[in-house]
Amino acid sequence: MVHSKGRVLARVCVMAVAIGTFAANAARAEDAPANKAETSPSIAEIVVTAQFRGQKLQDVPIAITAVNAATIEQRGSTNLADLAGSAPNVTLRPAAASFGPAVVAYIRGVGQRDTNFGLEPGVGLYIDDVYLPTMHGSLLNLVDLDRVEILRGPQGTLAGQNSIGGSIKLYSKKPDGTPDAYLSSTYGSYNRVELRGGSNFTIVPDTLYMRLTAAAVHKDGYVTRYDYACTHPGSTVPSMVTGTGCKLGTEGGKDYVAARAAVRWTPAPFLTADIAADVTRDNSEPTPSTLLYVGRAANPGTMLTGVATPASAAYTLNGNVYGTATGSQFISYSPFGAFAQDTFSKSPYINYENYADTAPRDGSAPWQAPLKAALNTWGISGTVNATLTDNLKLTSITAYREFDGTYSTGDGSPLNPSLQANTIYNKQFSEELRLSAKFGDLANLTVGGYYFHKRSRYQARIELTTLSFLEDDSIPATNKALFANADISPIRNLTVIGGLRYTDQSKTFVYGRFGVPGSSTGGAVPPSLAALNGLVGGYSGSRLDYRAGLQYRFSDEVMGYAQVSTGFRGGGINPRPFFPAQALPYNPEKLKAYEVGLKNDLFDRKLRLNLSGFVNKYTDILVTVASCPLPGVPAAPCSMPINAGNATIKGFEAEAQLHPVAGLSIEGSLAYLNFKYDSVSAAAASSGIGPEDKGQYISPWQWNVGIQYDLALGSIGSLTPRIDVSHIDSFNRNANNVDAATGGKDIFGEVQGYTLVNARLTFRSGDKDWEVAFEVRNLTNKLYYTDIFDNRGSTNSVQGTPAEPRTWAVSLKRRF
Repeated sequence: MVHSKGRVLARVCVMAVAIGTFAANAARAEDAPANKAETSPSIAEIVVTAQFRGQKLQDVPIAITAVNAATIEQRGSTNLADLAGSAPNVTLRPAAASFGPAVVAYIRGVGQRDTNFGLEPGVGLYIDDVYLPTMHGSLLNLVDLDRVEILRGPQGTLAGQNSIGGSIKLYSKKPDGTPDAYLSSTYGSYNRVELRGGSNFTIVPDTLYMRLTAAAVHKDGYVTRYDYACTHPGSTVPSMVTGTGCKLGTEGGKDYVAARAAVRWTPAPFLTADIAADVTRDNSEPTPSTLLYVGRAANPGTMLTGVATPASAAYTLNGNVYGTATGSQFISYSPFGAFAQDTFSKSPYINYENYADTAPRDGSAPWQAPLKAALNTWGISGTVNATLTDNLKLTSITAYREFDGTYSTGDGSPLNPSLQANTIYNKQFSEELRLSAKFGDLANLTVGGYYFHKRSRYQARIELTTLSFLEDDSIPATNKALFANADISPIRNLTVIGGLRYTDQSKTFVYGRFGVPGSSTGGAVPPSLAALNGLVGGYSGSRLDYRAGLQYRFSDEVMGYAQVSTGFRGGGINPRPFFPAQALPYNPEKLKAYEVGLKNDLFDRKLRLNLSGFVNKYTDILVTVASCPLPGVPAAPCSMPINAGNATIKGFEAEAQLHPVAGLSIEGSLAYLNFKYDSVSAAAASSGIGPEDKGQYISPWQWNVGIQYDLALGSIGSLTPRIDVSHIDSFNRNANNVDAATGGKDIFGEVQGYTLVNARLTFRSGDKDWEVAFEVRNLTNKLYYTDIFDNRGSTNSVQGTPAEPRTWAVSLKRRF
């Protein structure tokens, strides 16, 4: 099967070249005459800066999905996760509740799901070219953006460390003298209320401008928490109700305000300075989580067989017998079969979580975890562009950011065998300096340096079935880099591309482990953790990444490219050891990617068709395992990152835009991805990972289609209906996910695929000053899960994050 899929990829690449040759000839034949109607529909140009300078999207030899502000609004996208549905081989989804307010980001099967500060992202995330080094706080809201660029494949030379899978770059609107003010309001399902606004201000004509933007959002949660004792009279579970009714609260609610001020100063024709400051106060509810399974203890990824306990409660699924244990009565809905035993409701949108430990296992006083997933952030950045000569430009990007946050997580039951209250802090400073030179039509060269330092801190109270303790870890890290990128055109239409980046990184992890005051041990550190308190570990090393490629323009309409590029994700030490023996280092993971692509603008730019095919050689893959068979200590509890081995990832992507007639727009993409281990390390094999296992967050097929039509209503205005359909195949979130003996899949770690339909109807007034939009998301009311947390190794349970059911909203916008 793998070989056949490899042949499929090869055929796709050959077909891509053939299509490019045909398209080039077709484009020449379709050259528009001088008197072609200027009203002919065509695809708007988007200028991107992926190669350190402004270029048209179709001129850049990189697989990029770029969307402008208008497209973001037309799709009703409000946060970073909404962008994934239209970008091939891109996974962006809210993290499981255990990892706090964050996003899981994977591109072409490379990324990171764990938000711990000791681990590095696998997809680089940038706002106005300022790097965000943590997964916490990465579920960004799309407010007042100019465009978004999603670069697929390793960006080791262009974006640097931790962009091994790709980069996501958000660019805000810059202030200028153009009148551009708006106010918008939204009301919808779950009492959704949003207010947004922005405006340009001219302070000194032709010299000093300011742009102010703000947003305020409230939305009730869509997963309801009930008091089990109230809904099930006669239960021995303690009641937490303090008022009337059985409802304790909700999860998934949003409450935040955000503001941004940007200033542009142009004191001279050759000098521009942009300064921006932003602040966000997010006091949202915990991430939704429901209990899906309670049964026998097992390493996540393990297929259990045999007699369940108790046998009378057993059920069979896919030929395997699964058992129940105390706690299964708290399951209101399970996707794993007819396992739900609760009689109050069969809804997938309820749980019995109370975030309370009424009888701590260590004998300390009862306590309540915060009922929130809050995050407070602020930052300031300054970008200076100086045109030294007509062909020489200097750019400096200086930024400081910090955030603090609080989030809690339980298991979805009132018993709370696993309960955590977490507090996080991060401070960072970065400086990037670039010097870009243009040598006529022959070459472009950019050289530069980069410095980054952050200091993160993680505090928590952690309650497990056999362990209670306080955690206080400090993680300082520094990254320094030198880079150079060049493209040379020795002959017409041919460009040779090259890039280098040298990176030096260092990271320290200072463990803090403490006992709980007032506990039966007198507040002493639990014996298994005592040796960890004050222990210092870390990683330091250097790396040289490169990029080499050829770009050829067959015609004005068709461009082809081929390249090889590399990237890496930093190493470190296990941030979550439960025994000193588990405090082991891990090495960086590395990727070398071979890629070919074609970018086509055909038929007078009515059709845009971009194709790419790639083979990635993935080395020292980093995964986190829940079974650590180390000498002298139990295999669990465990949550340890290891280098699992080497793999090959193959795939292809196609993106298309079609404007066949005025007013009609059709967009779509198709993506395929295949993962195969070439070798498995000894550490991975001992933890249950084998060559038969699939990669994490690998969806074999993804596709999407979006259609909209602008219907002119004369002087009244216009009416624009739009529908978006997206599909993603099932994927595994556990590193070990296939039974070696039977070939059976791990159902507990598999997130089922789904197809979503969103619809939107927009009316714009004739002067385009007023706009009213009605939207329905998840039109078919599809039940699906954004992620699953297989915690059988610690609590014998599995939790899931259900996505929102069908919702509606009405928005009113006024432009000034």
